[in-house]
Amino acid sequence: MKIQLIVDSCCDLTEEMYARFDAKRASLRVIVDGTREYVDDGTADIPALIKDMATARQGMRSACPSPEEYAAHMERAEASIVVTLSSKLSGSYNAAVLARNMVLERSPEKRIHVVDSKSASAGEVLQALAIGEMIEAGRPFEEIVREADALAERMHTMFVLEDLGNLIRNGRISKVAGLLATALSLRPVMQSNDGEIEAYQKVRGTKKALHVMAQAVAERLAGLPQQSVRLVMAYCNCPERAEQFKQDLFSICRQLREIIVVPTGALSTMYANDGGVVIAF
Repeated sequence: MKIQLIVDSCCDLTEEMYARFDAKRASLRVIVDGTREYVDDGTADIPALIKDMATARQGMRSACPSPEEYAAHMERAEASIVVTLSSKLSGSYNAAVLARNMVLERSPEKRIHVVDSKSASAGEVLQALAIGEMIEAGRPFEEIVREADALAERMHTMFVLEDLGNLIRNGRISKVAGLLATALSLRPVMQSNDGEIEAYQKVRGTKKALHVMAQAVAERLAGLPQQSVRLVMAYCNCPERAEQFKQDLFSICRQLREIIVVPTGALSTMYANDGGVVIAF
């Protein structure tokens, strides 16, 4: 039975990764000032989006993929496993579930599972890579589903952003907490807690915040075998910062086997904003 991998576009897979796993993408859209639209299909002009966000007067919003877009992908395979944004952050998960129900009503013989990543960006990449590799290895559908759901439960997602504005304006974090951090010139280290965003620690300066995040990785992986863990890092328009942080992580945490670094797509850029770094492990 051929198993197909489907992701929403907040999953920041590179085009090479899409090709390797023959993965299908359901595209979200970013709308700036209610008029300028960026389709997150791998062709969006990220520098232009960052510039538009910096000058936006009415702010940004996003639109999740339609159930019909998900369903069109699901119809093309005997079996599909879908990875979406956290259901607590986006309607993408619900759209995929609705699509699954639509397709199964027409074709009950198909096998379709939707994974609530309880994450975004780097977290979705980590899950998609694991699923893609299990498909490559010929693992049974039920086994892949079980392991994918287990990874979503145990995975850690953390991030440091230079600007929390878009997360605040779109209701993804507490406005009071966000404004307090801005007023005090703090760089909060944020994390996912069961798919919702919360503060881990607040410090002054991006460099210090990244150091705190690296220490948190080391603490959470303490006791595991050396070179046994994969970490994915997504960065927004800051490749030098990402490379330096990668080296810092390797130096402080010997449990890391590999660190995969990817740039953010349009939807992740909307929330990470210029200079943001997101990790999942």
